[in-house]
Amino acid sequence: MIKKLLPTTAVLLVALALGGCAAGSNSPSSQLVQQIESAQTVADHEAIAKYYEAEAAKSRAQSADHLKLVKIYQAVSGRAQHGGNAATGNAPAYHKTLSTQDDANAASFDALAAEHRAMAKTAK
Repeated sequence: MIKKLLPTTAVLLVALALGGCAAGSNSPSSQLVQQIESAQTVADHEAIAKYYEAEAAKSRAQSADHLKLVKIYQAVSGRAQHGGNAATGNAPAYHKTLSTQDDANAASFDALAAEHRAMAKTAK
C-alpha cells in the first residue's frame, strides 16, 4: 500500500511546490499602469522594458515547471496498473497546455519590452 502511495505523494509535493505558477494575476498593477501613463524619458521606458523582460523570464520558468510536471505525470502513468492513464487522467495535457500558454505570454512580454526599448530611442 505504501509503495503505491509514494508516486502519488511525490506528484502532490511537486504540485504544491509549483503551486504558485498559476496563482499570478494577469491584471496590471496600479503602479505599472501609472508608470506606463507617465513614461516620457529614456529611463522611464527602459525601466518598463526591464519589467517586461523579467515577466518574460518568469513565464519561461513557469513553462519549464509545467513541462516537468508533464514528465512526472507520464512517469506515474507508466507505473499505473496495466500501464494505463487512469492514475493521471488529463494532467499531462493540462500542464502541456499551461506550458504553451506561458511560452506565448513570454513572447508577448518580449514584444512589449521591445516596444518600450523602441520608445526609449525616441524619448527625450
